[in-house]
Amino acid sequence: MNFVFDLNLHLYVWLLLGAAVVLSIIYVLWQWSRTRVLSRFVERTEQERDYIDELPPVSIVVDAMNETHQLDRFLPLVLHQEYPEVEVIVVVDSIAEATSDMLSEMKSRFPNLHITFAPYGSRSLSRKKLALMIGIKAAKHDIVLTTSANCRPTNDQWLKTMMRNFTPDTDIVLGYSHYRYKHDKHLGRHMRVFDTVTTGVQWLVSAVKGNPYRGTSDNMAYRKHLFFDARGFAGSMDLIWGEDDVFLKEICSQGNTRVELAPESQLAVYYAELPRAHALLKLRRDFTSRMVNRTAFYVQSAFSWCYWLRLGCVAGAIALAPLNTAIWVAALLVMLLTWVPAVLSFVKNCRLLQAPPLRLSVPLFTLWRPLYNAIYCVRGVRHRKSNYTSFYG
Repeated sequence: MNFVFDLNLHLYVWLLLGAAVVLSIIYVLWQWSRTRVLSRFVERTEQERDYIDELPPVSIVVDAMNETHQLDRFLPLVLHQEYPEVEVIVVVDSIAEATSDMLSEMKSRFPNLHITFAPYGSRSLSRKKLALMIGIKAAKHDIVLTTSANCRPTNDQWLKTMMRNFTPDTDIVLGYSHYRYKHDKHLGRHMRVFDTVTTGVQWLVSAVKGNPYRGTSDNMAYRKHLFFDARGFAGSMDLIWGEDDVFLKEICSQGNTRVELAPESQLAVYYAELPRAHALLKLRRDFTSRMVNRTAFYVQSAFSWCYWLRLGCVAGAIALAPLNTAIWVAALLVMLLTWVPAVLSFVKNCRLLQAPPLRLSVPLFTLWRPLYNAIYCVRGVRHRKSNYTSFYG
């Protein structure tokens, strides 16, 4: 086998390399446009942010179902938020937990803390939705912020940062939460980071552009009347999940939703088994995603195909003249044309979403993710019934 360097390439080789260059440019522009949307949104000037001066009273509804053991760490962080008027409503699993020594002691120190519990006979319903319904109905303020006991604010400005967005025209504020990346020491942790950041960028960019289709009930605030106008979670009562995407679809209207992405506003979520938690959340999100606006999913899929087609064009050019080093050099340049900007873009997204930066693995994970998603789609079909409540199933 003798390699040669010959620039006198066949027409089909030029066409394939040209197509690969065009597809690379399209993909890079798309990636950078999304990163630019998020970065410009986070880095706006004070004049552009249009925050309110007088912070509204707020009721924080805390889902502590199966997470009561987390309250001793969670509640002090919430109750010591720097905020003028707030009540905290914690929903636990039983009256025994509601009257525990730890919660009783905290109630004696914080008069704005209220503890309630879910009725025992409601086991067939979604425990998450039940906790939120009980808490929202008990809330006395017009704005409610929902979260969970396994979340952690990282500072005392979390609540103030979220609530500053409630202008007269704003009914919903979407915050962001992420699992504790440093706690994930298991196999596949880098892929989980990549998947989490990519998914977050997708729904956050859509929301920033005025087309929200997803939020996270761990860090989402809205005016209480929206909940009652939508008859609570009646639209997805047969589902275990959907309290932050199916429900959001029902309460959103043109221009009534804002996104908050400041570092102070982001919550860290603690899971006992991170790989299992990530897999379950992905399966549940994939299931409920078919019930919301899927434009963002189709766009993501189209550009993923651009990435694969570019690789196919490069492979085709090499196959036509495998011993011509000029084609190998051109192929490497085309790959770098995509890889370098993609890595830089992803690193910036990681910084915005407080994730550990990935670099050399980004091109590989970008190729793998469509197959990764396909595997979860197959798994989702097998576990379809597990998304329904036992009452309906």
